[in-house]
Amino acid sequence: MRGTPIDYSPTTEIIKGNGELLPVSKMPCDGVFPTATTKYEKRDLALNIPSWNPDACVQCGKCAMVCPHAAIRVKVVDESAVKNAPEGFKYTPAKGFKLEGSDKPVFAISVSSYDCTGCGVCTQACIGKDKTDETKKAINMVPQEPIKVQEGKCWDFFVDLPEFDRTKVNKSLVKQAMLLEPLFEFSGSCAGCGETAYVRLVSQLFGDRMVVANATGCSSIYGGNLPTTPWAKNKEGRGPAWANSLFEDNAEFGLGMRLAITKHAKQALSLLEAVNVPAELKEKLTTQDQSDEAGLNDRTSQMQKKNSDRLELSLTTTTQ
Repeated sequence: MRGTPIDYSPTTEIIKGNGELLPVSKMPCDGVFPTATTKYEKRDLALNIPSWNPDACVQCGKCAMVCPHAAIRVKVVDESAVKNAPEGFKYTPAKGFKLEGSDKPVFAISVSSYDCTGCGVCTQACIGKDKTDETKKAINMVPQEPIKVQEGKCWDFFVDLPEFDRTKVNKSLVKQAMLLEPLFEFSGSCAGCGETAYVRLVSQLFGDRMVVANATGCSSIYGGNLPTTPWAKNKEGRGPAWANSLFEDNAEFGLGMRLAITKHAKQALSLLEAVNVPAELKEKLTTQDQSDEAGLNDRTSQMQKKNSDRLELSLTTTTQ
C-alpha cells in the first residue's frame, strides 16, 4: 500500500499521535497545512466492502456517484494500459465511451479496501443485475478481510492509470462525469454521509480551480480535521484551496475571497499593460475563453496556462 511519508513534520507527528509534544514553533505561522493527505491514513475500518462483477455491469457510474468517500472509482483507458495489472484487477470492454487514439478502450472499477467505510450505498444505487443469480447485482458487499491486501494493490495500480481527458467529458451524463478525478477523498465523514457525495462531485467538476469558504459545521470537521486533509490535488499539483470561517460570518468570509481574487485579476491586467511582451500574447491572455474545460485545460494547445507559461518565459528573457 501507499505509505510515502508526508514531507511535512507537524502532520507526520500528529499522525503518529505525538501532537501534544509539538512546540508552537513547529506549527505553521499562517495556518496552512498540506492537502491530499487522507490517502496516507488507511483507516481499515470496514467489515464488508463492494466487489464488482464486470459481467453484470451496465457501466452507468452510479456506484461512484453516490460514494461519500471517493473509495470506489471508474476509469476508461486503453487496453494496453492494463497489461501489467496485478492479480485480481478487473476490467471489461468499455460501452458507450470514446477514448481518443484507442481501438480497444476498457472500463475498470476499483475499490480502496482500506479507505472504504462499508456503508453499502453503492450497492443500493447499482442497477446492474446478475443474470445467473437474481439476488446479486453488479456491485455486492463481501467480507473485507480476505481480499483487502489484494484489492489494495489493485487500487494502487488503478490510481496510476491515465486520467480521462477532461475536455472530452460530457459532464451532464453521470457515467461520463464519474471519469473525472475526485479532488475530495477519504474524508472523516460518517459512513454513508449524505453531504460528502455532493462535495466530492463538485470537486470533480471544478476542483482544480476551487476556492472554498467553509462555514462551521460537519463540513468543517470532515473537511479540515487535522492531521490530514481530504481536499486533494491532481497530478499537475492543482486542487481546491480551503479555509474555514466561524459560524455567522461565512458570507462575508466568502465575499472577501471573491473580492481579493477580482482585485488580483485587475492588478495582473494592469501590470500586463506595463510590461514589454508581444501584443499578440497580451491579447490571448486577456481574451482567452475560460468558460469551459477546453479553455482552461493546460493540455490543450493555445490555452490560458500555456499563455501564462509564455508570459513567464517572455518576462524572464526581458529581465536577463
